[in-house]
Amino acid sequence: MTKTAVIAGAGPAGLTAALELLRRSDFRPLVFDLDSQVGGISKTVVYRGNRMDLGGHRFFSKSDWVMNWWQEVLPVAGTPEELAGIDLAYHGQSRTFSAPGTAGTDEKVMLVRPRLSRIFYRRKFFDYPLRLNGTTLANLGWLEAGLLGFSYTHSRLLPRDPESSLEDFFINRFGDRLYRTFFKDYTEKVWGVPCQEISAEWGAQRVKAFPLRVHCCTR
Repeated sequence: MTKTAVIAGAGPAGLTAALELLRRSDFRPLVFDLDSQVGGISKTVVYRGNRMDLGGHRFFSKSDWVMNWWQEVLPVAGTPEELAGIDLAYHGQSRTFSAPGTAGTDEKVMLVRPRLSRIFYRRKFFDYPLRLNGTTLANLGWLEAGLLGFSYTHSRLLPRDPESSLEDFFINRFGDRLYRTFFKDYTEKVWGVPCQEISAEWGAQRVKAFPLRVHCCTR
């Protein structure tokens, strides 16, 4: 009798689980997803001949097994000479990149690209993650920067209690004005759920501290 394993979601984690079950067990994986295209929020969407990612995604792991596993499935595009000597950086750490086997040459590949993420707001580009530097203050203007600072101070002195939702989490750490300016709409568009309905624990896993730099990793 064939055993069936039901997997919810055809993102990288779900696809990895399904393939490992096929390789290492007698389970027959059955993967369900709401979308007609696999890949989850890491997929590339083709729209009118243009390829678009649903947000900038980087792939990195401290585990050589994980890195090699994915490079077997999706080889890194480029020749060995082009890929030699590349260092991958992630969360303040770095490692020398190594590409096992033959580099990818077709469309089913991963790409090595320098990272540049920015927020386009009020016809100006802001560093992403947000930084409290001269460029940010100049883009905001001193009045708006002052209002954001006042809102931040108010939230730190009078935080929301209990902190049960992601909205509470954002406001307690960044202030109501900064939350509504940069984080609320983007987070809700990406996840399709109001911030009031997302647990505060979600923010604790994905969002870094504010004082010198705001790192909102909403994907």
